[in-house]
This record gives sequence, C-alpha cells and structure tokens, in this order.
Amino acid sequence: MTLSHHANKRCQQRGITPDLILVLEALGMEICQKGNSYVLQLDKKTQRSLSKRLKSLFMQVQKNIFVVISDDETVITAAHKH
Repeated sequence: MTLSHHANKRCQQRGITPDLILVLEALGMEICQKGNSYVLQLDKKTQRSLSKRLKSLFMQVQKNIFVVISDDETVITAAHKH
C-alpha cells in the first residue's frame, strides 16, 4: 500500500505505524465511502481478540524461539534456544 504525502504526515502526527496499517489491511473491515474509497477499521470483537493474541505472542517472543524452514517454505521444526 502506498501512502500519500498527506497520509504519511497524519500517521507521523498521530503515532500510526506502518505495522498497524499492515494489521488493518490483514484484519480490518472494509466500509465503503463516496468517491471510490473505503475505510479499514477493526471492530470491537477483533480488537479484543487481537489484543489477547498479541499479549500471548509477546510472551512467546521473550522465550527465545527459532524455527527451521526448508527451501520450499515448509516449517520443519520449532524449538527454544538454550
């Protein structure tokens, strides 16, 4: 997704990161607007679910894990570093 100059400026002013825009692209609801555009937003249920999942993910990230991936992009195994 390309950000206009205006959108880039507003994101900086409002603390909206590129990662958050990716989340909205992946999980957001599309609401049509006038002028061939739409709004992407998370509904309350998705916000709560995502919040729980991110907390869990944060705890897992701190456990120093790794995965082994084959050249055809198949995850072969996953483990904790010791």
